[in-house]
Amino acid sequence: MTRASDPDSASEAFATALRRVIRPLDLLAVLSVPALLVAVSALPPDRAAAFAFAYADPTPLTAVTANFVHAGPAHLAWNLASYTLAAGTVYGLAALADRRGLFYTAFGAILLAFPLVLSVSNLAVPREGVFVGASGLAMAFVGVLPVAFGGYLRQRFGVAAASEVAGLLFLVGLTLTALFALPDGGDLLAAVAALGALGYAVSLSRNGLAPGTFAAPPAGFLEFGLWSVGLFVALLVSAFPADPAADGAIVNTYVHFLGYALGFLSSYLTVLVAAAEGEGRGI
Repeated sequence: MTRASDPDSASEAFATALRRVIRPLDLLAVLSVPALLVAVSALPPDRAAAFAFAYADPTPLTAVTANFVHAGPAHLAWNLASYTLAAGTVYGLAALADRRGLFYTAFGAILLAFPLVLSVSNLAVPREGVFVGASGLAMAFVGVLPVAFGGYLRQRFGVAAASEVAGLLFLVGLTLTALFALPDGGDLLAAVAALGALGYAVSLSRNGLAPGTFAAPPAGFLEFGLWSVGLFVALLVSAFPADPAADGAIVNTYVHFLGYALGFLSSYLTVLVAAAEGEGRGI
């Protein structure tokens, strides 16, 4: 295991570190989902429609399959881009932080458990129509981003308060998305989330971030961290448009919100439990 405090790791170039930690089988795992989505998109429209999750006639099979079919090329393109960017960045952060297990735990949970959970959650609001698309799965990886970023800061920059960083990022995102995704009750949740984010920010200012923290690693590490935060914000903004209705379809911001929240909570609790059981590094 290589740590940021080791001399070799501290002087290792970013490109060298990437070549060292990235494994071909990992990339195949990341890219297997886009490959599946593209393959399913090639099905005839009537065949693909049979895999949609109909609210009036739900089945366990379509609850899973609906997450991998799409309403059209534009819908598919957004989900391909958002998944690939989010999952790829989570993988890069986790690998560079020597936390590859975090990526695979999140990857397995999101692909095996989340499709059923996200589809069935739509039944909480009685309505007509169908649910399709991998956007909830993509947003789950967006939810994992703060946790992976916290671990990256711990490993590469020596930031001890990694859990506070993860919590702060998540709550800032939660504050913004609650206002858009939950119009009937989002104000209260946004206010609570904003107070929580403020608490994390105060804790970080006192204990987490020392002056010059981000100046130590070689070029590339800070830039990748900034890319991760910028992507986090950009994907949240794009997932909750001001007008969710377009071209006869409605953007399912409820599933986006739920995927984001579940992605963070599942990964955050996983690393905290692992630390409590003796791993010792927390996030």
